Amino acid sequence: MSRPPTPDYRPRMDTVTAPGGARVRRPGRPGPRRPARTPAAAAAAAALLLAATAACTATRTAPAARTTASRAPSTAAASPARPAASPRELCVRLVAHWTHRVLDGGPHSHLDYQEMGLSGGQYEILRAAVAAGRAVAPRRGPAAAHDAATREVERGCAERYRHGTPTGGPWQ
Repeated sequence: MSRPPTPDYRPRMDTVTAPGGARVRRPGRPGPRRPARTPAAAAAAAALLLAATAACTATRTAPAARTTASRAPSTAAASPARPAASPRELCVRLVAHWTHRVLDGGPHSHLDYQEMGLSGGQYEILRAAVAAGRAVAPRRGPAAAHDAATREVERGCAERYRHGTPTGGPWQ
Protein backbone atom coordinates (compact mmCIF):
# COMPACT_ATOMS: atom_id res chain seq x y z
CA MET A 1 0.00 0.00 0.00
CA SER A 2 1.54 3.29 -1.06
CA ARG A 3 0.91 6.65 0.50
CA PRO A 4 0.14 9.70 -1.62
CA PRO A 5 2.92 12.24 -1.67
CA THR A 6 2.46 15.16 0.70
CA PRO A 7 4.71 18.18 1.30
CA ASP A 8 6.30 16.58 4.36
CA TYR A 9 6.53 13.07 2.91
CA ARG A 10 9.18 12.11 0.38
CA PRO A 11 9.85 8.49 -0.50
CA ARG A 12 13.43 7.46 0.00
CA MET A 13 15.25 6.42 -3.15
CA ASP A 14 17.70 3.54 -3.05
CA THR A 15 20.40 3.01 -5.65
CA VAL A 16 20.56 -0.65 -6.66
CA THR A 17 22.36 -2.70 -9.26
CA ALA A 18 19.99 -4.04 -11.89
CA PRO A 19 20.65 -7.25 -13.88
CA GLY A 20 23.34 -6.46 -16.38
CA GLY A 21 25.27 -4.17 -14.01
CA ALA A 22 23.33 -0.97 -14.52
CA ARG A 23 22.81 1.16 -11.43
CA VAL A 24 19.26 2.42 -11.07
CA ARG A 25 17.31 4.30 -8.46
CA ARG A 26 14.07 2.94 -7.15
CA PRO A 27 11.82 3.73 -4.22
CA GLY A 28 12.99 2.24 -0.97
CA ARG A 29 11.54 2.54 2.50
CA PRO A 30 9.06 5.41 2.79
CA GLY A 31 10.06 8.71 4.38
CA PRO A 32 12.44 9.54 7.19
CA ARG A 33 12.47 7.22 10.14
CA ARG A 34 11.36 8.55 13.48
CA PRO A 35 13.66 7.89 16.41
CA ALA A 36 12.60 5.05 18.61
CA ARG A 37 10.73 6.12 21.72
CA THR A 38 12.27 4.33 24.63
CA PRO A 39 11.83 4.82 28.35
CA ALA A 40 15.43 6.01 28.56
CA ALA A 41 14.83 8.69 25.94
CA ALA A 42 11.65 9.82 27.73
CA ALA A 43 13.54 9.98 31.05
CA ALA A 44 16.35 12.00 29.46
CA ALA A 45 13.85 14.46 27.96
CA ALA A 46 12.07 14.83 31.31
CA ALA A 47 15.37 15.42 33.12
CA LEU A 48 16.36 18.09 30.58
CA LEU A 49 13.01 19.84 30.96
CA LEU A 50 13.26 19.72 34.76
CA ALA A 51 16.79 21.16 34.69
CA ALA A 52 15.73 24.00 32.40
CA THR A 53 12.75 24.81 34.62
CA ALA A 54 14.92 24.78 37.74
CA ALA A 55 17.44 27.11 36.10
CA CYS A 56 14.71 29.59 35.15
CA THR A 57 13.20 29.47 38.62
CA ALA A 58 16.59 30.00 40.26
CA THR A 59 17.09 33.27 38.38
CA ARG A 60 13.73 34.59 39.61
CA THR A 61 14.46 34.17 43.31
CA ALA A 62 15.22 37.36 45.21
CA PRO A 63 18.40 38.66 43.58
CA ALA A 64 18.73 41.36 46.25
CA ALA A 65 18.87 38.69 48.95
CA ARG A 66 21.60 36.82 47.09
CA THR A 67 23.71 39.92 46.44
CA THR A 68 23.28 41.22 49.99
CA ALA A 69 24.32 37.88 51.41
CA SER A 70 27.35 37.70 49.13
CA ARG A 71 28.49 41.24 50.06
CA ALA A 72 27.80 41.21 53.79
CA PRO A 73 30.09 39.39 56.20
CA SER A 74 28.50 36.30 57.69
CA THR A 75 28.73 37.68 61.24
CA ALA A 76 27.03 41.01 60.51
CA ALA A 77 23.29 41.38 60.17
CA ALA A 78 22.04 42.34 56.73
CA SER A 79 21.19 46.01 56.35
CA PRO A 80 17.49 46.84 56.16
CA ALA A 81 15.99 47.33 52.74
CA ARG A 82 15.36 50.82 51.43
CA PRO A 83 11.97 52.06 52.59
CA ALA A 84 9.21 51.94 50.01
CA ALA A 85 8.45 55.19 48.25
CA SER A 86 5.23 56.95 49.11
CA PRO A 87 2.51 57.29 46.45
CA ARG A 88 3.42 60.97 46.11
CA GLU A 89 7.10 60.17 45.47
CA LEU A 90 6.18 57.51 42.92
CA CYS A 91 3.89 60.00 41.19
CA VAL A 92 6.68 62.59 41.02
CA ARG A 93 9.19 60.08 39.59
CA LEU A 94 6.85 58.65 37.00
CA VAL A 95 5.21 61.87 35.84
CA ALA A 96 8.51 63.83 35.81
CA HIS A 97 10.12 61.12 33.68
CA TRP A 98 7.39 61.28 31.05
CA THR A 99 7.16 65.07 31.24
CA HIS A 100 10.84 65.36 30.35
CA ARG A 101 10.45 62.81 27.53
CA VAL A 102 7.55 64.82 26.07
CA LEU A 103 9.43 68.12 26.39
CA ASP A 104 12.48 66.60 24.67
CA GLY A 105 10.28 65.36 21.82
CA GLY A 106 11.85 61.91 21.59
CA PRO A 107 10.39 58.84 19.91
CA HIS A 108 8.21 58.02 22.93
CA SER A 109 6.79 61.50 23.38
CA HIS A 110 3.51 60.75 21.59
CA LEU A 111 2.30 57.84 23.71
CA ASP A 112 -1.07 57.95 25.39
CA TYR A 113 -1.41 57.91 29.17
CA GLN A 114 -2.03 54.17 29.35
CA GLU A 115 1.10 53.38 27.34
CA MET A 116 3.05 55.59 29.75
CA GLY A 117 1.58 53.72 32.72
CA LEU A 118 -0.18 56.79 34.10
CA SER A 119 -3.61 57.17 35.60
CA GLY A 120 -6.00 59.80 34.30
CA GLY A 121 -5.14 62.15 37.19
CA GLN A 122 -1.41 61.70 36.68
CA TYR A 123 -1.85 62.44 32.99
CA GLU A 124 -3.58 65.72 33.86
CA ILE A 125 -0.54 66.60 36.00
CA LEU A 126 1.72 65.74 33.04
CA ARG A 127 -0.30 67.95 30.68
CA ALA A 128 -0.10 70.90 33.10
CA ALA A 129 3.64 70.38 33.60
CA VAL A 130 4.31 70.16 29.85
CA ALA A 131 2.33 73.37 29.32
CA ALA A 132 4.38 75.09 32.05
CA GLY A 133 7.63 73.84 30.54
CA ARG A 134 6.68 74.90 27.01
CA ALA A 135 5.74 78.36 28.24
CA VAL A 136 9.21 78.84 29.76
CA ALA A 137 11.28 77.17 27.00
CA PRO A 138 11.31 79.97 24.37
CA ARG A 139 12.43 82.62 26.88
CA ARG A 140 14.86 80.72 29.11
CA GLY A 141 15.81 77.49 27.28
CA PRO A 142 15.28 73.76 27.74
CA ALA A 143 16.97 73.46 31.15
CA ALA A 144 14.64 76.09 32.63
CA ALA A 145 11.70 74.35 30.94
CA HIS A 146 12.61 71.08 32.66
CA ASP A 147 12.94 72.86 36.01
CA ALA A 148 9.56 74.57 35.65
CA ALA A 149 7.94 71.29 34.58
CA THR A 150 9.48 69.42 37.52
CA ARG A 151 8.18 72.05 39.96
CA GLU A 152 4.70 71.73 38.42
CA VAL A 153 4.86 67.92 38.71
CA GLU A 154 5.89 68.14 42.38
CA ARG A 155 3.07 70.63 43.09
CA GLY A 156 0.49 68.53 41.23
CA CYS A 157 1.49 65.23 42.87
CA ALA A 158 1.58 66.84 46.33
CA GLU A 159 -1.97 68.14 45.78
CA ARG A 160 -3.20 64.84 44.35
CA TYR A 161 -1.76 62.70 47.16
CA ARG A 162 -2.22 65.13 50.08
CA HIS A 163 -4.50 62.64 51.88
CA GLY A 164 -2.55 59.48 51.02
CA THR A 165 -4.14 58.06 47.90
CA PRO A 166 -6.64 59.60 45.51
CA THR A 167 -10.26 58.51 45.59
CA GLY A 168 -12.67 57.71 42.79
CA GLY A 169 -11.28 54.43 41.50
CA PRO A 170 -7.89 53.12 40.40
CA TRP A 171 -7.97 54.98 37.09
CA GLN A 172 -8.41 58.38 38.77
